[in-house]
Amino acid sequence: MELKITGTNLEISADTQKYIEKKISKLDKHLPDIIDIRVEVSEEGTRSPQERIVVRVTVSSGVSETVFHGEERGKEIKMAVDKVADVMVRQLESFKGKLYDKGR
Repeated sequence: MELKITGTNLEISADTQKYIEKKISKLDKHLPDIIDIRVEVSEEGTRSPQERIVVRVTVSSGVSETVFHGEERGKEIKMAVDKVADVMVRQLESFKGKLYDKGR
């Protein structure tokens, strides 16, 4: 599994990068055939400070070349990463359930 973390319009500190790696690497438990995970963190100039940080995650799976996308906004980077990690877990669990139900 290859993990790429990029920042747009802001610098990602080493602490934040470690936190993102820790949270996103747990996705491998839910679907073991993950090839590539791309995380893009950006800051947008919105009026609402609660939606300023945007975290986009793209997961490429080896199972039938499936790609999963998730995007969440938050006040801080860690809050947005937590939210998008939950979204991705839900998507991967749903896909895994469909995969195993199809075989039975």
